[in-house]
Amino acid sequence: MGLNRLTRYVLREVLFAWLGVTVVLVVVLLTNRLIRFMADAASGDIPADIIFTLLGLKAVANLGVVLPGSFFLGVVMALGRLYRDSEMTAMAGCGIGPGRVYTGIFALAVPLAGLVAVLSLSLGPGAEREADRILANAEQQARFGGVQPGRFLALGGEVTVYVETVEGDGTLRGVFAERRVDGAYQVWVAPRARREINAIAPGEFLVLEDGWRYEGRAGRAEWRLMDFAEHGVRIAEPDPVEPGVGRDAQPLAALLAADDVRALAELQRRLSFPVMVFVLALGSLPLARTDPRSGRYGRVVTAVLLFMIYFNLLFTASDWMVTGGLSKWPGLGWIHALALVIVLVAMHRQLGWRWRKARS
Repeated sequence: MGLNRLTRYVLREVLFAWLGVTVVLVVVLLTNRLIRFMADAASGDIPADIIFTLLGLKAVANLGVVLPGSFFLGVVMALGRLYRDSEMTAMAGCGIGPGRVYTGIFALAVPLAGLVAVLSLSLGPGAEREADRILANAEQQARFGGVQPGRFLALGGEVTVYVETVEGDGTLRGVFAERRVDGAYQVWVAPRARREINAIAPGEFLVLEDGWRYEGRAGRAEWRLMDFAEHGVRIAEPDPVEPGVGRDAQPLAALLAADDVRALAELQRRLSFPVMVFVLALGSLPLARTDPRSGRYGRVVTAVLLFMIYFNLLFTASDWMVTGGLSKWPGLGWIHALALVIVLVAMHRQLGWRWRKARS
């Protein structure tokens, strides 16, 4: 019962601290994203109604990276408070060793590592691909959404459009469109039109209905006139953001099937995040050991610096693998091995091999 009670106590302290740190980091991350999306919406690059959808997807895409760091900081803060309040000293006096404290820590670290693995390997890249798809389509929609009745608008740098009125469903009324190709002019006039993407061929089209097409050269009498029931005018040939183009958005199956160093580097980088949870969980106890008179957040600053070094080393080594500066095997494994060695040395120096030998 004493072990279970202590485990629950340590777990509760760590859980509350971790949740608090996670909320703060996610809010900071989403605030930066929100500012960027609001600026894009204000400039007309994306519609405002997709901002919160993109925020949710970006949150899922980045949680796999945020959770190991927030867990490490939360554990250091929780255990640091126990040291400052002399609760750790009382535990040592009762013969309670570090194994029992680690039991409470790993009671949260084990399921968290599983969640981080799912997020970094599958859910996060999937959310990134969906966000890319929504953003690409939104940018295309916003480009044509700038059409204002009674004004000429250049679309795609080639087509100029004039519209008398725009209805609530997006239907354009009284449409004039003009394009110049190899010195010749193409002019379309139609009572109504609509905008579509990839409806006729790859690209963005202005689809006119029941109108006329004029084609010829200025100053010459040779003009061709044609009436049509429906005619599509290509206004842009965008390079769409395909899901999985970026390494961080590629699905797990594609990484496993690919036989190149880029895919291997990305796979090892994703697998590194759940491994980080266990390494950081081991290192949190010796790092949190403080004097009761020490500052409240002294160890937190050190924890942030150590995590940033660990995190940046992983990304740097991943780039080295891609450029050939690092062999495929052990790949990123040496970074985790180095971190584990440092943690074990810190555990021996700060805690000793037995709790009773650690200095109070």
